[in-house]
Amino acid sequence: MATDFEIGRVVAVDTAQVSIELNRDLKGMSRSTYEGPQEVGRINSYVIIPVGARRLVAMVTRVVLVEEAEMKADRTMVALPAARRLMKATLIGTIDGDKFRQGVSLFPVLDNPVHLAGQADLDAIFGPIERGAGAAPDPDEPGYCIPIGESAVVQGRPIRIDPDAFFGKHAAILGSTGSGKSCTIASLIQSIREQPAVKRTTFVILDTNGEYRTAFQRQKDDANWEEAAARNTLYIPSDPSMDGDRLVIPYWFMNAEDFVRLFQASKGVQRPVLLEALRLARNEAGDVTPLAVLREELVHEINRIWSLSGKDESTSKDVRDLANGLKTRIGQNDLTQAWTDAQTTYSLTKADVEAALDTVVSEAETRIDKGTYPKVLPADARKAIRDALEPIYQKLTGAHLGESAGASGRSADAPSYFDKLKFRSRHLEQVLRREESGGARARDYAGTMLLRIDRLLADRRFDFLFGPVGEVLPNPAHALAAFLRDTLGIGPTQQPALSNETDVRKGSMPFYDRQRGKKPAVDVVILDLSLLAAEVLENVTALIGRLILEFLQRLGEHGGEGARGSLPVVLVLEEAHNYIQQPRFAEEESIARLVFERIAREGRKYGLSLVVASQRPSELSKTVLSQCNSFIVHRLQNPEDLRYFKEIVPGIYGPMLDQIPALAPQTALVLGECVPAPALVRIREARPVPRSRDPQFYRYWVSDAAPLVDVEGICAQWEGTRDDEDAAPSADTKDELGT
Repeated sequence: MATDFEIGRVVAVDTAQVSIELNRDLKGMSRSTYEGPQEVGRINSYVIIPVGARRLVAMVTRVVLVEEAEMKADRTMVALPAARRLMKATLIGTIDGDKFRQGVSLFPVLDNPVHLAGQADLDAIFGPIERGAGAAPDPDEPGYCIPIGESAVVQGRPIRIDPDAFFGKHAAILGSTGSGKSCTIASLIQSIREQPAVKRTTFVILDTNGEYRTAFQRQKDDANWEEAAARNTLYIPSDPSMDGDRLVIPYWFMNAEDFVRLFQASKGVQRPVLLEALRLARNEAGDVTPLAVLREELVHEINRIWSLSGKDESTSKDVRDLANGLKTRIGQNDLTQAWTDAQTTYSLTKADVEAALDTVVSEAETRIDKGTYPKVLPADARKAIRDALEPIYQKLTGAHLGESAGASGRSADAPSYFDKLKFRSRHLEQVLRREESGGARARDYAGTMLLRIDRLLADRRFDFLFGPVGEVLPNPAHALAAFLRDTLGIGPTQQPALSNETDVRKGSMPFYDRQRGKKPAVDVVILDLSLLAAEVLENVTALIGRLILEFLQRLGEHGGEGARGSLPVVLVLEEAHNYIQQPRFAEEESIARLVFERIAREGRKYGLSLVVASQRPSELSKTVLSQCNSFIVHRLQNPEDLRYFKEIVPGIYGPMLDQIPALAPQTALVLGECVPAPALVRIREARPVPRSRDPQFYRYWVSDAAPLVDVEGICAQWEGTRDDEDAAPSADTKDELGT
């Protein structure tokens, strides 16, 4: 057997590669063995180097022919063509018995024989070609059980991945446009769903190009869609014309940071004003009592006055204006009931607070020199202010002024409902009046933010987030739970009951309708984000990612022992470079990048995995890409992308990566923990395929009839002047367009 498969000897060894001189008797670079003829020296093929009882596995990365002069026996130098054929191979793993593992702990010696990889060796590396029908994978240790394609080097040899390794530690699917990334993702998910033992999956695809629906559903003659396989898929479009199915994400699901980034609130005045208005809005709309709102506002403002009075950079005028602003606020009509309750609960009246604030104003006023720069408050004035405010603070908190007091009510981050119109017209104005305290500086500084808020609330492109312009979205029972059930494909629950159609009309929130209608659980959820405004794509992807991560974190805490990671979710990020870019400048901030970097670092602990797909890895966040332990790499031709990717993966793969610019379509180099050994793979065909085929220019040029394009209808829908019922193209038009 050894002589049958032996092809050469080791002539050089380093820590990652070996140089092999092929036997001179090899003719035509092939070897006939009892297993049949085998090609020798094919790039990406495998060779075996026996070292004691173990066998090292190496992958061929280079073959060269070296011609040398040969010396005759009579010592006369004669230049004769004596060719030496050398191979370079990268050491990738060790076979011990019939078990293969990546990595090497021993190395060959010079003159070590080198063999071709036989069927037994390939079986040890990649598993047997055929798996027994009854041999279902072990749920705890499934191993390499999901077929993704066939070896491009060893004909008929299937390549399988370990699903726990591939999804458990994040994965990246990279390649230039048209190289087959979308088909690879679709084929991978289809392969998993085809496994007889698989009963459910949770894949959430952020589809920024609108191409994945056709990979899991097919359109019938009547223009309706049906499942392409015996599995359930949920498609959620961003097209506003698709009323009953469209994407809706209620704005109150956003946390404070989401609002800050969406409204571009700058540091200084704008951000504090926005956060305080959010806190007030969330508390007014919730089940927090008016008394709790009053208490929190008094505690907050008294602390501000006390803190401001002791800062050297502050002025007595600032303290006076802040006290005047609070005095105005506590006299407003919406606090009438709260003051009645405060007298009963805290023995505190509005007159008590007004008297204390009058003292503050008086002490600050006497320190302001008219016509000169305002003065800092001295110690005696600060003591008088403390004596006035301390009794009120103690009644409300039981603590001394300056000590922390337990906050009541909701924070600005809570995903609780609030009225968007009241938020703009009442709460923002209330905070601005308080900050202004008789002046106009706060409103001037917040002017650009207020303009952005007004623009977004009036822009129909943002109806999916804020609801129809001028209307207020309803406040459904368990809205967040219904949204997460819908987005994660979990399916409906019997308890607790959801709001009826009288309280929440049908069509206002399609995700709520689906849960209310008891739609069954699904395996794949496709969020088609292709028609979202570019300026909000980053915010939406970040919001979806954060909601899923925080839900899974809370699941681990709420569910007790064993609940963490009990709901594994795969989040597929299509064209990820569009929203998780590596910053070009240190001060450049991105909410999506921060969210997905956090998921990349922490998501695995909670069962949230990322599959990052991109045609421009050099523009991706380094943190996200470096957390990926498995890679499926299609053709990459941009030198910057190639250099960047080589910096991310272990250096041992360096010689293999040189072939990436020349890879054929549907062929990929698969690296990392998901496969037993690096392999050049012909990815299995996706059936059906995503809607990502290349445009057929020549077919269009030579076609007898020009396609029927409903330009006016498309533009009318784009402009928002077309009825939803008229938005879909006719069957004839779709046929002409080839869809």
